[in-house]
Amino acid sequence: MRAAFRPVVLMSALSTLAVSAGCVAAPQTVSAPSGPPALAAYFDCVRDGGAAISAHRAVSASDQPENSIAAIEATGRAIPDAILELDAVLTKDRHLVLMHDDTMERTTTGRGRVADLTLAQVRQARLKASNGALTRAAPPTLAEALDAAGRVGAIASIDLKPAEGDMTVDLARAVIAQVRRSGAQDRVILITYNDADARAVAALAPEMMISAGLGGVSDLAGLNASQILAWTGTREERPALWRALREAGVEVQFGTLGAQGIRRDDRYAADGDVSEYRDLVRQGVTVIATDTPMAVKSVLGTEIAKAGTCPRPR
Repeated sequence: MRAAFRPVVLMSALSTLAVSAGCVAAPQTVSAPSGPPALAAYFDCVRDGGAAISAHRAVSASDQPENSIAAIEATGRAIPDAILELDAVLTKDRHLVLMHDDTMERTTTGRGRVADLTLAQVRQARLKASNGALTRAAPPTLAEALDAAGRVGAIASIDLKPAEGDMTVDLARAVIAQVRRSGAQDRVILITYNDADARAVAALAPEMMISAGLGGVSDLAGLNASQILAWTGTREERPALWRALREAGVEVQFGTLGAQGIRRDDRYAADGDVSEYRDLVRQGVTVIATDTPMAVKSVLGTEIAKAGTCPRPR
């Protein structure tokens, strides 16, 4: 997930989208739904006195590699109805794999840019845990990750990562196609970085929930509010904005994640009391995106239990 808003960059006109060569197909045509996405009712219910936890890169413990099946399964089992933020990228031969960085070095034994490697080359690498320990696991495909999230009842929140500040139509199209092939439309959130990209992705995937970076209620123009989760950044608490978005029928997300020592996760924990997470919920936040999901869970037991009573598609 992201730490701040990006400049608004309009996607290419949707009418010009063409099927790319290779193994990734274009999304099948989906008629605009007569109502909101199936997952929308769940978030409406959670907004009413509950809270949800989004685990950054799916990690909940330092012995888990980020964007790994191990992290997906462990975090999904530890936190009911967890939201697992995942990063998908395309390989040279057009397979979708999970990787946060453009390159392999930080999180794996591999080398080079993912976009310059085939799936087979990526799979030769082994993942490093967040604590630096080497594992036997290879980077998973998006299809494998969606299956794993489904097994533990988690929601996959897939980052449509910008390339040099621009969200590529190619990646969005590929991710949407895979979500549909996996039958995961009702347990997925697509992450965009601004209202313009959100409108474009909504046109491509009207049946899926969308996370959109919003700076105000006016940014909802042209969007179906029931389809949107509002990302409001990590830099400062904004209760007035949160109240306004909630009054507009939109669930608010706020990130306590970020660089170690600077992120709110660390600042909240510095005095041994992380009750600030409950303060966020009381001020209007529905989804807390965090690097320390177990700490958030320890504070929000009542709110998580309330969310657990909300029916959602599986």
